[in-house]
Amino acid sequence: MLQEKLRWTTNRENLVAEIRQCRDEGRDVAPLMSAALEILDMPDNEEKERLAADMIVSLERCPVRDDYRYVEPESYAEIRKSLTDCPAPLAKAQTDEIAPKLKGAWTGRACGCLLGIPVEGWPRQKIHDYLRESGQYPLKKYISSDVASDIREKYAVSDLDPENSYDRVYKCWINNMKELPIDDDLNYTMLSLRVLERCGKNFTSEDVAEAWLFGLPALHTCTAERVAYRNLLHSILPPASGIYANPYREWIGAQIRVDFYGYINPGDPQTAAYMAYKDACVAQTKNGLYAAMLVAAMVAISAVCEDYRFIITEALKQIPPRSRLHEAVSDMVRNYDSGMSYIDMLDTIHEKYDEHDSFDWCLAIPNVLVIVCALLNYGDDYSSAICEAVLAGFDTDCNAATVGSIIGYAKGIRAVDPKWTNPVRQIYHSSVHHYESFEIEELVRRTICVIKSDR
Repeated sequence: MLQEKLRWTTNRENLVAEIRQCRDEGRDVAPLMSAALEILDMPDNEEKERLAADMIVSLERCPVRDDYRYVEPESYAEIRKSLTDCPAPLAKAQTDEIAPKLKGAWTGRACGCLLGIPVEGWPRQKIHDYLRESGQYPLKKYISSDVASDIREKYAVSDLDPENSYDRVYKCWINNMKELPIDDDLNYTMLSLRVLERCGKNFTSEDVAEAWLFGLPALHTCTAERVAYRNLLHSILPPASGIYANPYREWIGAQIRVDFYGYINPGDPQTAAYMAYKDACVAQTKNGLYAAMLVAAMVAISAVCEDYRFIITEALKQIPPRSRLHEAVSDMVRNYDSGMSYIDMLDTIHEKYDEHDSFDWCLAIPNVLVIVCALLNYGDDYSSAICEAVLAGFDTDCNAATVGSIIGYAKGIRAVDPKWTNPVRQIYHSSVHHYESFEIEELVRRTICVIKSDR
């Protein structure tokens, strides 16, 4: 039914998430909770939808508590004003030597994404149990659904994609794949290329919004992006589009959209982070923004550095030091420095965030932490890193794609074992209008053209 495919657009569904989001932001929602719960208890009808819409806006307007210890600015000027650490000077990558790195980045992102798609939405334990019982553990290659019928039944393994969210006929088990799939993690990288080729490096957030409306089907967006899409159609423009009635504004969406801004700013994390901000504020705010800025900065630094601890800590200098994300990543780096094991590092994430709860599962902060853990512990080995990013749970395809992108850019295409590229044709497919299909070599060429461009 169409109604089932219109998820994240009904206010009665979004009200529950809005309450959680406001609490995370430190807003004093207590005076409104009784009325909010009464609305949630109503039968689903037009009146509930209207009241839920009003309540969501009222919750978003609640003041931040005086005892809230984080300082999380939303405008770029205020974000820059909050920064206290001075970034280290970085060497600039030479464009005539960057092609193998860019090929590694584009390829690394696509292969990491494909590895994680089949088990997207599965909790960590289910992933491990399925792989063990199907003889695919330890994870060293793409995941197959060509397993015994009792295992398929036990884990509800289906080759069909019931939601058909991205024009998939089959779930992306490797036994069904001949080419790279259409997926949001790949769509947005292609969309960024479209924005830069058409608008140049001085693009605006409204240019990004216009690219969505002209170039991306509405139902190929999810959560925060789908709410923002609805807002844009009602002439609510950035940055309001990322905030108004948008309970998913600190979810993972922005951090999966921004790798390209790192690709085109090799060795320049500040510019990469600024471009990421302009994109991210279309659908996110606060830690949703910061996650995008952090990822773009890490990608930019990886073009000139293979020290992942340095990449992470240097990229942190681009986001507010008193934010929840900065604190969480800094704590994880300290855990790593103290000698904490990789598994224990992951356990600290799972202890704080419940991957069985869709809000936590898709929230930016725990997913950034998975990326950080994989890079710190396995960054020298592309294959191990993307596999561990999937085995960690949470948003498996998004995290493996970002990890693969960063390592691919740092080490180049030589780091990507042919076991990841040989099983499927290396052609990017997307649902972005006029950018539906490109060989990776063509994407590398066009990325270099953007880097060299004066506009």
